Amino acid sequence: MEIPLTTADATPEFVTDALRVGGVIDSGTRVSAVKHEPIGEGVGLIGQLARLQLRYEGRAQGAPGTVILKLPSQFLENRAVANHFKSYEREGRFYEQLCDKLPTRTPRCYWNHVDPETSTFGLLLEDLGSRTMISQVAGVDQVHAAQALQALAQLHGTWWGSPALDTVSWMPRLDDPINLGEGQAYRDAWPLCRERIGDELPEGAIDLAERTQAVFEDLMRAMTAEAPATICHGDFRVDNLLFDDSVAGDDDQVAVLDWQVSYKGAAITDVAYFLCGSLTVEERRAHEKALVRGWYDAVVDAHGGVLADYPFELAWRQYRRSTLFTTVFAVVPTGAMDLANERGRDLHVAMGTRSFSAALDLDAQEFLNSL
Repeated sequence: MEIPLTTADATPEFVTDALRVGGVIDSGTRVSAVKHEPIGEGVGLIGQLARLQLRYEGRAQGAPGTVILKLPSQFLENRAVANHFKSYEREGRFYEQLCDKLPTRTPRCYWNHVDPETSTFGLLLEDLGSRTMISQVAGVDQVHAAQALQALAQLHGTWWGSPALDTVSWMPRLDDPINLGEGQAYRDAWPLCRERIGDELPEGAIDLAERTQAVFEDLMRAMTAEAPATICHGDFRVDNLLFDDSVAGDDDQVAVLDWQVSYKGAAITDVAYFLCGSLTVEERRAHEKALVRGWYDAVVDAHGGVLADYPFELAWRQYRRSTLFTTVFAVVPTGAMDLANERGRDLHVAMGTRSFSAALDLDAQEFLNSL
């Protein structure tokens, strides 16, 4: 099967072959027409997304009327970053081996192509576009944030310190060399990031960034050492979440997309990344500690009622330190990638402003003195 280079190149023949390989349709059914609708522009930087509306010939009972096609980025610099961190392979392996073993609601995968040798990757996923989407640039409210953290806690609590983590050999630890490479990526990207958005960051952010990048690898090692490992999403932000407002307290309430940077590590890093990137500064300041406490209590419940040697006081201390870690997610894209459009720039300015504000608000620089 020839994998298209862009979502617009997805022909009826390609989609037919992909759905047959995935066992969704049989040889008596084919896709006769495909209508392409690009989605997610300015949301993700290392992938292309499109909704494909499908028309069939033959027995199409149970076949999806729409699917989401996900392919690697067209931008060479963005694709190079993703290949370096094995982002496409991680997501392919996730759908191949892990998604059915998680309590987390994820899109059904109809076709999954993973070939690191040829650097070709692709996914056809269930279309969950009828759910509520919230713009990360605008920021998520406290109610939806609490729902998201409940879903995240189910993932963290189920895999908390589990021996089964050793069987997930393709997923790196937070302190593995491939992830520690983010420290050099931070340092390489910072000069251009500062040039592009430095004037828009809060007072004190530039000094904090320069101190953080110098010891970033030690920061990651320290975060890994103090807590049992679990599965972390790695890019848990509101642009990657879809909400079903018709249900309450249901495991299906929040669907989680985009598993390209998943890792095994300290769960609190996911929490800090979400709160420091997806809430406005004002919303985070007003609800931050209560939201972290709600996540912690839900992890305890999901894990069976106790987290040995991990009291809430340690979780809060780690949360404060993890705010430093979150700054990398604004710096590297802004200084090393093509931001695609104005929405992409607005997103990373927001992430930078919010993450640095959180680290400064919580006096996280004190943790740099001990590294």
